[in-house]
Amino acid sequence: MTPETITSSANRRIQRLRALMRRSPLDGAALAVVEGPKLVREACRSGLEVEEVLVASSKLAAFREEDWSGTAGDELCGVSDSLFHSLSDTVTSQGILAVVRMPAAPLNPLLAGEPLLLVVHQVQDPGNLGTLARSAEAFGATALLLTARTVSPLNPKAVRASSGSLFRLPVAGPLAPGSLAQRLRRSRIRLVAAMPDGTTDFRQADYRGGLALVVGSEGGGIPPGLGAFDDEIRVPTAKGIDSLNVAAAAAIVLCEAARQRDCREDVPGLAQSTDPGQPL
Repeated sequence: MTPETITSSANRRIQRLRALMRRSPLDGAALAVVEGPKLVREACRSGLEVEEVLVASSKLAAFREEDWSGTAGDELCGVSDSLFHSLSDTVTSQGILAVVRMPAAPLNPLLAGEPLLLVVHQVQDPGNLGTLARSAEAFGATALLLTARTVSPLNPKAVRASSGSLFRLPVAGPLAPGSLAQRLRRSRIRLVAAMPDGTTDFRQADYRGGLALVVGSEGGGIPPGLGAFDDEIRVPTAKGIDSLNVAAAAAIVLCEAARQRDCREDVPGLAQSTDPGQPL
């Protein structure tokens, strides 16, 4: 082992890393832990501030040969393999972790113009939140708005499931549901809720103009707090299927929203018509 290798779990940097992995509130300039070379590279390419990079000692020489574009590869910190394994949040570790700073986006600029906003209401599963962010970026949403009691977007599992989307997509929250709804309405942004028992087939809804698509947890749905919606939509399913996973339902609706909002250049293969009633 090289002299710089950390071997003790009592090391200050290791204790700080564990604390970040347990809880990372979005507080305006929060820190997130990302794992694996792909995500670390995505963080660097997205222009985030990378505070430190920890590498399993057996992988240190290999990773030092790579250009990390801003992380100063010669400052990579070695960690004994056994200690690194205890830190890893994945079944098969790839030997690299990074601490990155992810500032929260201010809300007001996100409400300007005619945005397509995805409002995530009290979703607790970090994997679902990450997948929601990935779909939102893929289908042209302008921002992700999180209400209070929604899982942190800095949760390592959420970051991993987003495949880097949480590094690039503006995220604001946690936000009080009632206050958020009022600000959206003052900005002339319509609120459309996706619900299993919604009255409107999602293919018949209008997603043009300023719009906030609201999704909630599969168990709790969208409880009172956001007020009356401009529309409540549903994704029809086969008999015997009560509802879709929230991330799957949101992706379907966002795809239709992208089609209507003329995002064909970003979503290859969508129908050319902008008739909101045309099936996918």
